[in-house]
Amino acid sequence: MGEPIRKPEAGPERFDQQRLEIWREAMAHLRHLSDDLWKALRTFLTLNAILLFTVVGLVVLLPLNRGIAFLLALLSVFGVLLTLISRFILKRHRIYYLQMLAKKSLIEEELGFYGTKLAGTETDLAFPWRLTPEVVAEIKQNCEAWIQKSVRAKGTIARAQFLLYETLMALYCLAFLVALVRLFRRGG
Repeated sequence: MGEPIRKPEAGPERFDQQRLEIWREAMAHLRHLSDDLWKALRTFLTLNAILLFTVVGLVVLLPLNRGIAFLLALLSVFGVLLTLISRFILKRHRIYYLQMLAKKSLIEEELGFYGTKLAGTETDLAFPWRLTPEVVAEIKQNCEAWIQKSVRAKGTIARAQFLLYETLMALYCLAFLVALVRLFRRGG
């Protein structure tokens, strides 16, 4: 069991002040990166929803003549491009987030947050976006490998976001195929 929290005695403080400031900065960056990730998701999903409803509206509400098929093909290509950009930004944000999460967790371990328990409990001092001590050990061994493995790890919201973007791309590709069939069909 880790040592309980005590007030620092006179003399040197328990936690190194410079490391504590770096930790605070890491927490601020994590909050900012998390907010950026959600803002980008909202923005791109809104644009994709507008575009997808337009594509579906063209297919369902209008007769699929050559002009509409051409417009459908253009909108579908635009949708794929928009979704590829969205997916790229999601991946970059996720990597930045994981890099900062790794740094924050390593600083917490150095400061003793994982080894210090709240009195009478098994609860340590590691803060939001907490990783387990086993994951921190894995990060210490090979941070880059952990980041690459975690970008789209099972059970994460990021995995669901990637799947959402891939589903959107599949829908746009389907609409593009419908448009191509109509454009190259004889007699139309």
